[in-house]
Amino acid sequence: MIIKTNEFELEIYQGSNVYLGSRTTGQTFRKWSEINENVKVELKRIEEQAESLVKRSEELLFTTTNA
Repeated sequence: MIIKTNEFELEIYQGSNVYLGSRTTGQTFRKWSEINENVKVELKRIEEQAESLVKRSEELLFTTTNA
């Protein structure tokens, strides 16, 4: 999963790697196996929220263009 904004980039590949790019703090790379279990739970929650936002965007765009 990849999330990009004007200031940040987040890539989460469960079981593999996590990358965070930030204009203020630079780049951070972590191996999934080295991440604390509580943090993994939170990262999974972020993925779920991102999917929900993308689905909502899809609904808005198709509703607007088809109306």
